[in-house]
Amino acid sequence: WLKRSAPDSVACCAASPFCCQVLRLILPGAMAMFGSASHPSDELTNMSSAIFNDDTMKARFPAKVYARFKTALLTGAPTSEEDQKVIAEIIFKWGRELGAVCFAHWFFPMRGGSGAYGSMCGACKMDVLIDFDWSSPEANKPFLATLPYERLFVGETDGSSFPNGGLRATHTAAAFTTWDRSSPCYVLDKVLRIPCAFVTHLGDCIDDKTPLLRSNDAVQKEGLRLLKNIKLCTDAKAIHSYLGWEQEFFVIRADLYRKRPDLVNCGRTLVGKLPQRNQVGDFNYFAPVCKQVEKLLFNVQAKVLSLGVAMAVLHNEVAPAQHEMSPIYCQSTFSADNNVLFMEILEREAEKLGLHA
Repeated sequence: WLKRSAPDSVACCAASPFCCQVLRLILPGAMAMFGSASHPSDELTNMSSAIFNDDTMKARFPAKVYARFKTALLTGAPTSEEDQKVIAEIIFKWGRELGAVCFAHWFFPMRGGSGAYGSMCGACKMDVLIDFDWSSPEANKPFLATLPYERLFVGETDGSSFPNGGLRATHTAAAFTTWDRSSPCYVLDKVLRIPCAFVTHLGDCIDDKTPLLRSNDAVQKEGLRLLKNIKLCTDAKAIHSYLGWEQEFFVIRADLYRKRPDLVNCGRTLVGKLPQRNQVGDFNYFAPVCKQVEKLLFNVQAKVLSLGVAMAVLHNEVAPAQHEMSPIYCQSTFSADNNVLFMEILEREAEKLGLHA
């Protein structure tokens, strides 16, 4: 005589209004006590929801385009112009579904002196997802929402101030970005970010990503040759390097941070005295995290999980106000990108809570 029509409502087939009234009173409490059949929406149900990873690619790309793209990742071959058009259109539609209104080539320039930390490590220039309608005969052409395929794979930007302003002549100031296809695109704050390498017009690297990519190519080339010579795994087509990182950081109140010129300018302590016990004490190690910082860590964890970072560990470290978060290891170029992304997210989320990390 009873049929459930929704998680929080029922349809009564009996004639008794009294039964329906009783059910309306007891059903919410019963559902709260025993739980509903579906899981609540949380960071675990939203994992990898904002990253164009292999599962999303396989589901959205035509089968032949997907196969050719994966083969190109193994061989290093360029993606054909026809496939670039298909891929750009699909990524554009996916990004728009997640609210993206801009795209950006996200790269990691050498910043002179190696003093860059946190969000300084990454760089990007945001471009709105629009272009002229070139089919129009008008002199003032209308524009439309799109992601031009050639701008997904390659970009040009001003590199005159990298690695340090004044070190490069004006006529060699051009610098180019190219999508690192081993690291997936993702959407963050309405921006479709495309992880990239960053090189000069002569192919000289002026970033931290290109040496890693070239090192991986060298390891793969010689590694496959070694396997062939020792007759082990002779059918192998690629060798992947993996990287596991952890981030240890301090969290303090933002107003106190702004009173410390050494922290503001250098990101580290240069003035003051060491504590009497230095770091000999272990009172803080793995102790319960204070509520305000715990909220920060959980907010960061939820954000990076949605961006495809397998953030698995968070805890107090040894020193007061010191904490750690670390993910499960993954392929090295993607892992290095995740490390930089984590630092940026940590700083953003801390600022929202009146903190600084």
